[in-house]
This record gives sequence, C-alpha cells and structure tokens, in this order.
Amino acid sequence: MPLEQDATAKKPGGRPRGDPSTLVNVRLPFARLARLDRDLDRLEVQTGLKANRGMMARRALELFLEAHESGDAR
Repeated sequence: MPLEQDATAKKPGGRPRGDPSTLVNVRLPFARLARLDRDLDRLEVQTGLKANRGMMARRALELFLEAHESGDAR
C-alpha cells in the first residue's frame, strides 16, 4: 500500500539548474526588506511574472558588478 505522501506531487528540491552555485546569507534591516517586497509586488503587477527576493538580489548584484567592472560605479 503506497504512503499518502508518495501520492502527492513533490516540489523538486536541491540546486537549480545552470551554473554551479552556493547559498549566501545576507542580513537586511526590516525597512529595506519591506522596500524590496513592495518593489517585487510592483514588478509582478507590471510584468505579470512571478519574482522573489533571491531573483531580485541576484539581478541587482549582477548589475552592480557589471557596472563596477566597467568603471561606471561611483
């Protein structure tokens, strides 16, 4: 007799596909986290696409590093 938990669909776990990666913990003040969440909500309404904090942080870091490497950051 199969277990009930086996009958339900499970969300895939583990590392996402793509480049090898690791987790990085970042401590944020509550006010900044609230701003981030408001911006995510606005982005989802504008684009109709789901977004999350991790996606936003990865993209922001990517843009920052690209600007810094090209000498555009001040």
